[in-house]
Amino acid sequence: MKLIYALGTAITVTLGLILVPVHASAPTLPASTTVLVTTTTSTTTSTTIAPVVSVVPDDIRQRCPDLEPTLREYGLRPVAVFSHIAWRESRCQVTAINARWNSAGDIIWTLNRDGSYDSGLLQINSSWKSVTRRICGGDISMLMTLDCNLRVAKYLLDNGGLGHWSLG
Repeated sequence: MKLIYALGTAITVTLGLILVPVHASAPTLPASTTVLVTTTTSTTTSTTIAPVVSVVPDDIRQRCPDLEPTLREYGLRPVAVFSHIAWRESRCQVTAINARWNSAGDIIWTLNRDGSYDSGLLQINSSWKSVTRRICGGDISMLMTLDCNLRVAKYLLDNGGLGHWSLG
């Protein structure tokens, strides 16, 4: 098993990096690639810039290459990481959703234990209602559009970094 450093929020060490076991060989991004890492303790919150070493597989079939120019246009960098997140979260489907409703509009199934659900290409959680309203001018259903989903994702990236998504 090869150990690769990846960003995350489950275990934090002094440099704001996490060790994630990865079974497949994964390429790294250029050493100049950085992201914001937010660390919170019981008394303080600090944001630092840390290098990213990606867990993006070599296999292009585990990315959304057709969407990479759009991800770049929206400032979702590292693009290869967001391309892999889009594949893993939605299989590159702009209207993916991880919940089901009955005819009365009640959620009858969701993948999330807390009853929330995730929508769109980058699977933005339904808890981001007020952010979605502010950024996209409408309700959470707007996350099913590529423009709104990527704009909210950019907000999340700028306000908490890649920790909003599971990279493992």
